[in-house]
Order: sequence, then structure tokens, then C-alpha cells
Amino acid sequence: MNITYFLVALGFLLFCIYMLRHALINHRNAKSSNDWPSVSGTITELQLWGKRRINGEMVDSENVSVQYQYEVNGNKFAGRRVAFYTLHYPETVDFAKRYPQGSRVSVFYNLQNPAESVIVPGLHPQKPNSEIWLAGVGVAVLVATVIGVSIGELK
Repeated sequence: MNITYFLVALGFLLFCIYMLRHALINHRNAKSSNDWPSVSGTITELQLWGKRRINGEMVDSENVSVQYQYEVNGNKFAGRRVAFYTLHYPETVDFAKRYPQGSRVSVFYNLQNPAESVIVPGLHPQKPNSEIWLAGVGVAVLVATVIGVSIGELK
């Protein structure tokens, strides 16, 4: 019996189930963020990172990290979430141009937990369910693998 293969597949299955759960929670939060109130905030840090060749030159532009401050009912908060999905080039560069460090920005916050915030509310416009599909396919493939290994081992 190849128990090692079974345990590795089971471990990946558990990881994919965890990622599916995370994707579903993110999807729910992204949808609800469309209804969150907004306040004015300030971008305190913005960094593009991850090299990409643009016009023949390697430039940090693949990903963006941001920190911003905002105030709700007299309480000050700091946030790091740009969106409930990951921005990649060229979205990162567009974001950095639109909101350079020190600029004012609308910050959408969760009314029940004002520390939870986002600058770009909602789902990704071009691929709203991509994380769920990716994690779901991973779970389906690994369930089939675990079942296939189990059946093969029983014979």
C-alpha cells in the first residue's frame, strides 16, 4: 500500500479545501463591500514591486503594496487592502498613478467592523469568480485522486 502518496494527496486536498473556504469568504466580503459606506483617507505608503519588462526595461510593476489611514467616528484606522482580489500589472501601475503616496482616496469600511476596509470595493470586473473556480477545480481533482488511489489500493 502506497500510504505516502495517499497522505500527500490528502494533505493537498485539505489545503485546497482551505483555499476554497478562503475564496468563498473573500467573495462574500467583496460583494458586501459594494454596500459599505466610505470616508476620505490618505495613502501613506505605496510601493510597486515585482519586476516586469516594460518598453525593454525591467521595472517594478507586477504587484502593489499600499497602506492608508482613515477616520470613522473619531477613531483612526490604518488599512492595507486595495481590493478583495489581487491586482496585477497593468492594474497595479494604473492604481499607483491614480493614487500616489500622499493622495486622498475613498476608503470603504465595514459598518460592523470599521477596521476592515478596502479602496476598490466589489468583485474583480473581468473575473469575479476566478478564485472560487480555481480552488473548486483543485478540490475536485484531488478528491478524484484520493478516491482513485484508495480504490487502486483496495484491489
